[in-house]
Parts: sequence; structure tokens; C-alpha cells
Amino acid sequence: MKKKNQNEKEISHYARKKGVLSTLYKFGIGTGLAKRVTYRYPIRVLEKLIVETKKRQPEDPANYFLNGLKRSRVKYGCNRKLNRKKWHSL
Repeated sequence: MKKKNQNEKEISHYARKKGVLSTLYKFGIGTGLAKRVTYRYPIRVLEKLIVETKKRQPEDPANYFLNGLKRSRVKYGCNRKLNRKKWHSL
């Protein structure tokens, strides 16, 4: 693992999650779906997809992001159980 200098501060998980949520809102993804996505997937995967989406500048960034998330599900999976009734639609 890479050591951090004393001058470099590590960004907290909460701040990273808030940043991901605000970016998803800007893409046009609804509040409920954005919360479910951040609950279900690791933040590092979502940040990577956001960077790729911004780099390609698609016409519909929400659709592009969600399709990329669907494709990355095979590689990364999700960090929550799928058999819960409340979240079965994602």
C-alpha cells in the first residue's frame, strides 16, 4: 500500500460518497436510484465510471453511466446481498 505524506490528507469515505452522489444528480439520475447505486457498489468503482463518463462526454451521461455499471457488474459484483426484497429492482 502506498504511504501518504503528512501534507496529503486522505479523503473520507463519507466525502467521497457525497461527491459521487452529487455527480450522479448532475448526470440526471434520480435521488432514489443514486442512493441505491451508492449503497450497492464500491465507491472506487463508481468513481472510475464517473471519470470515464466525463472523459467521453456522451449525449446522455446518465444512460451511459448506468450501462457501464451494468457491464462492470460482472467484474466487480456488488457489495450487498441481492436477495433483499427492497433492492431487487436494481
